[in-house]
Amino acid sequence: MQGYTRLDTYRFERKFVAEKVNRQTAELVVKQNSAFFTIAYPARQVNNIYFDTPGMDCYFDNLFGVGDRWKVRVRWYGSLFGKVDSPVLEFKIKKGLAGTKRSYLLPPFEIGRTYFSGGIWKDYFRSLDLPDEARLKLSGVQPVLLNTYQRSYFTSVNQKFRITVDDNLEYYNLRPTWNHFLHVHREHLKSVLELKYDRDWAPEAEQITNQIPFRLDKNSKYVSGISHFKSEIAQ
Repeated sequence: MQGYTRLDTYRFERKFVAEKVNRQTAELVVKQNSAFFTIAYPARQVNNIYFDTPGMDCYFDNLFGVGDRWKVRVRWYGSLFGKVDSPVLEFKIKKGLAGTKRSYLLPPFEIGRTYFSGGIWKDYFRSLDLPDEARLKLSGVQPVLLNTYQRSYFTSVNQKFRITVDDNLEYYNLRPTWNHFLHVHREHLKSVLELKYDRDWAPEAEQITNQIPFRLDKNSKYVSGISHFKSEIAQ
């Protein structure tokens, strides 16, 4: 899929949270970096449905920083609601500080603003031609969160480093049965920068990160959304 990055190796992803900083200011910081970042791909809207076990294992593993962990989501680009033509199933896999992902192109589905059944996923996933390990993981999860944000893309002049800038972050609670999306949680005036690079380039990364004047933070969007809607388990 155009503009989509598949991973065959592990890479580092370092996130910086810019509170009360708009997109224009965050992007200016990126463009002024001595690594000479330029626009790599047109900005677009990114949408995700996250899945977790009934016991929220993925959430707690992320929250407590378990070294070997995974999470699963369905991602697509463009409009949040309506027909989704080119969704991608992603398993995000983390080992220590480095991570990778396994991606599978999915058949279209539709998501309505006023009604969407979380129950579609069992049959939807069963119909897919997936490795046994992926099937096993999917058999034990249910939809728990929908989120969307605007993302811009930059790459360094030597092509070794990528930075994304996200803002306009919105979250919707998801139930395993019926859903409507009339209530949204927004994170106002907040930008998230993410520096991505292969492990081989770690020694060079410090020069880039030293020029980013924002707080280094795990800032999992998944954890942020779940912690808002399910505050009773976030204590």
